[in-house]
Amino acid sequence: MHRYSEPLQIDEVNLPKPKGEEVIIKVGAAGVCHSDIHFMHGEWQKTLPVKLPLTVGHETAGYVEEVGESVKGLAKGDVVAVFGGWGCGVCINCKGGDEQLCMHARWPGLSQFDGGYAEYMHIPSYRFLIRANGMDPKMLAPLTDAGLTPYRAVKKIRRMLNPGSYTLLFGVGGLGCYAIQYLKLMSPTNVIAVVRNEGKARLAREMGADHVINSKTEDVISAIRKITENRGVDVSLDIVASRDTLDVGFASLGKKGTLVLVGLMGETLNVPIMQSVINEHKVIGSLWGNYNELAEVIALARKQKLKTPINQFNLMEVNKATETLANGKIDGRAILVP
Repeated sequence: MHRYSEPLQIDEVNLPKPKGEEVIIKVGAAGVCHSDIHFMHGEWQKTLPVKLPLTVGHETAGYVEEVGESVKGLAKGDVVAVFGGWGCGVCINCKGGDEQLCMHARWPGLSQFDGGYAEYMHIPSYRFLIRANGMDPKMLAPLTDAGLTPYRAVKKIRRMLNPGSYTLLFGVGGLGCYAIQYLKLMSPTNVIAVVRNEGKARLAREMGADHVINSKTEDVISAIRKITENRGVDVSLDIVASRDTLDVGFASLGKKGTLVLVGLMGETLNVPIMQSVINEHKVIGSLWGNYNELAEVIALARKQKLKTPINQFNLMEVNKATETLANGKIDGRAILVP
C-alpha cells in the first residue's frame, strides 16, 4: 500500500536475515478482511497511523523458512499460524495474557510491520507463532482472525445462554460463519441470523442457524418478536456494527439483554437511557482474541469441529479480492495464495 484509497501494488522487497527470536515464514495463505479495507481506505489514519509503503494483511499462516539463533521449538518446514496481536510482552495487558490489548500494540499489516499479503513474512518473535503441523495453511489462515474474533466474543456471553435463550447475529460473512458454529458448539441457544440476500441465508443455515431473517424482504424487529414470542433476544452479537444493525440489535434486546460489539463499521452507539436502565441492558466490546484462544480455535479445527468456507484468489489478484469483498460478493472468507 503506497497511498490510501488507491489499488495495492505488487513490489519486490528485500527480506531481512532473521536474528535472535525472529522468524521468516513462507506464506501459505493470507485472509482478506473487511478491516484491511477500512485500513486501506484511510478510515483509521488517526487511530492506526503508519508510515507508507506497507504490506497489508493481518491473517496469515504458512511454513517456517528460516529462524534466528534464539528460536526454540520451530524448524524449517513447520506449519505455523501467525497470532496477530503483537504486544510488548511487559505491560499489564500483555502480562494478563491479552497481548492484542497491549498498551503499545504492533499488529502486522496494520502498524509498522509488514503483513501477509506477500510470498514471505518477517515475524519479530517466534512467540507469535503457533505450530500446526498436518494442517493446511489455506484453512489455518482464516482462523487467526475470522475464527478467533467471534470465539472470544462467544466465550464472553456463553454463560448467559440456555436452551430457551435467543442470540441475534448480524453479519454472516467470514466471522459470522464461525460465530454461528461457536454458538451451537458452546451453548444450547437458538441462533437468529440476519442476512441481506439468499446466498447469505443458505450459508447461515449450513452453519447451523435456527432462524434466518432476510432484512431485504422482512421487517427484522417484527420477525424477531414473532420468533421470541415478544420476549426479545438475550444477546445481540453484532459483527457489522453499522448504525442500522446497532439500532435494530438494541431495540431487539429483552430484559437483561446484552449487546456485544465486534464489528467496526459504525462510529457511535446511540443508547436510550430509560430503556437501558429499566431493562438492565449491558454493552460489551470484544477485540480479536489472545494467543491461548487462538490455540483453542486451532484445536477445534484439528478435531474437525469447524467448517471454513473459503474463496481463493492468487496473490496477484489482490485488488480483485478486496474489491469483491467490499462489494459483498464473498460468502465465507477470501484468502490470497502466493
